[in-house]
Amino acid sequence: MINNPINEPQFKVDRLQLVAVAILMVLGALFVYSATMANASEALKSWYGQTWFHQIIWYVLGACAGAALCFVEYQTLARWSFVVYWATVFCLVLVLIPHVGSMRFGARRWIDLGFFQFQPSEFAKLAFILAMAHFLSRPMDELRQPLNFWKGIGLMLLPFLLILKEPDLGSALVLLPTGLVMMYVAGTPGAYLLKLVGGVGLLAALFLVDVLFVPPGRWQITMQPYQRDRLLVYFGRDYTAFASPNATPAELQRLRQRQLDDEYNVRQALISVGSGGLVGKGWRQGTQNALGYLPRAVAHNDFIFSV
Repeated sequence: MINNPINEPQFKVDRLQLVAVAILMVLGALFVYSATMANASEALKSWYGQTWFHQIIWYVLGACAGAALCFVEYQTLARWSFVVYWATVFCLVLVLIPHVGSMRFGARRWIDLGFFQFQPSEFAKLAFILAMAHFLSRPMDELRQPLNFWKGIGLMLLPFLLILKEPDLGSALVLLPTGLVMMYVAGTPGAYLLKLVGGVGLLAALFLVDVLFVPPGRWQITMQPYQRDRLLVYFGRDYTAFASPNATPAELQRLRQRQLDDEYNVRQALISVGSGGLVGKGWRQGTQNALGYLPRAVAHNDFIFSV
């Protein structure tokens, strides 16, 4: 047996993880190709201008950045973690400023640099994990102190609220379970977390009752109309249930038509998954995508499972 000096760096490669990531990357590129090449305008582009090739470029850049990061000592990452965290928080504030953040699809989530569109919320996820890990790497006794517990919650809520303001509910919600699991694994008392989760669960229940059952015109939580509509569609609420008692048949018909319009993407996604069965129709054979029923602009990301 050879005893290595205690300070000598030891590099261990998790081959199984690397193989799994490589398989996911290959599958991802294949399905992005399948999703986008059904679009005639995309297929007419040169191969280097097509979305699947851009995906591969990002794979290469990400793999190189990940490999380079492996050679950085974790103490260095810890030392810079809060600098990166506050830099991303600054960018999250910056993106909310008109004429700085770009407005797309009713949300202000991007900073347009001309040659590249920068989405701070994506970098905030990684920055939050690094900062939270560094914050939680303290003695167990300190983690039991209520003040440190609330500091950790504040560390999580700051980017959450800023991303929610964009609005980007999906990206914001990723932070909550990630942060809570990290706190639990680090040794934060379970009683603290149970009380917090219970309180959040109660607020979430009241929030859903407000969205799903309170008629318009009465007290309602302020939110974007599209967010409310998505919740109504997800829980299958009938839009006519919110009509006034004196609503005319024409008004009820307009509500039904609006509901059909709002449910369109969900309905097409369900048809796509249902018609594919257990194993699917085959690569590039999905009719809902090929015929354009799934939204072209986001078929390769938001609707990739349906594809």
